[in-house]
Amino acid sequence: MGTIHLSIGTPKTGTTAVQTFLRENEKLLNKQGYCFPDFTSKFGNDNRYKNRNGHFLIFNEGNVVQYDEPAVQAAAFEMLEELTKKYTDVILSDEEIWKIGTRREGFWQKTVKDFQKIGCELKVIVYVRRQDLFIQSLYNQNVKSRFVMRTESFDEYMTTNAFLNYPLDYFKHLSTIAQAVGKENLTVRPYEKGQFEGNGNSIFSDFLQCIGLTLTENYTKDTVKNNMGLRDNFIEIKRILNGIPEYIELNDFMNNAIKAASDCTANDLHSNTSMFTYEQQTAFMEKFEESNRMTAETFLDRPDGRLFYDPIEELPVWKVNPDTMYRDIILLFTEVFCQQQQEIQKLRSRVGRMNNHALVKAYRKLKGGK
Repeated sequence: MGTIHLSIGTPKTGTTAVQTFLRENEKLLNKQGYCFPDFTSKFGNDNRYKNRNGHFLIFNEGNVVQYDEPAVQAAAFEMLEELTKKYTDVILSDEEIWKIGTRREGFWQKTVKDFQKIGCELKVIVYVRRQDLFIQSLYNQNVKSRFVMRTESFDEYMTTNAFLNYPLDYFKHLSTIAQAVGKENLTVRPYEKGQFEGNGNSIFSDFLQCIGLTLTENYTKDTVKNNMGLRDNFIEIKRILNGIPEYIELNDFMNNAIKAASDCTANDLHSNTSMFTYEQQTAFMEKFEESNRMTAETFLDRPDGRLFYDPIEELPVWKVNPDTMYRDIILLFTEVFCQQQQEIQKLRSRVGRMNNHALVKAYRKLKGGK
């Protein structure tokens, strides 16, 4: 019987970095009997899902490409059945499963049965992040994203309760999953640097340990990039731009410029500030105190009930920095100017080649007519 290791997030816990790491080390994994399949062709060659190879299980709302879901799912399971004849362990990953899976009635029971039909045992891996840190990172992502493009301030965002789309009562959600897959087949890991295990104490060593492997010097992570949030004033610049209709049409172009300019600054948004006041932050976390305690006791076998070890820091509340805003605006529009010039140069080169081709063609025509 083959084993399916299904990593379902949660969001903002390094899932993309782990997926990139797995793809980069695909050959090494294969040598150890593991496979991280590429289902890109099953998703209409949509590169967003190259490493989100568990996406066929949910087909979340808002897809750019409309799929024939039953046909794609059947093809994916057929491919998995063939792979498990060669590999003992198959790794699937998609962080949206955490949000979407359990709110679909019978999803987990059906998923377990579907894998059983191809002779596979399902093991689920979940990383959970402290809720106050998750919310701040999610807000940053929603402002940065070219798909969501939030326009509210953080305080306004908190009043919308939009974040409730992501289950924050970890114990309740995990219990639903455990009921279907079996508690022994559910691995829960805190997303906290001090709690990462394995050789190297990183998210990569921790994840490999979850699936029965050890991080060695043979693994590489040359292509792995941290999914950094926007920094300093750029979160405010992007939030304002998100509300301008004309900007939306240029978002693919501008998003890269904003991110590049943001990376030029030295201050990380969450390194020394908080979107909450300390009182707001502690009050927010009190809502999840019981759930986190039960999660630690039940799924991590911790009698002390501590799920997260890092204390809540009393940090200054993040705000726009007028003293550096002029610098950041200049950085942004320098990036925009450079990108535009690069595009102009490419177009000029293309036009030049087309003109040369036309001249050569005309010359040959004249020469042939003599």
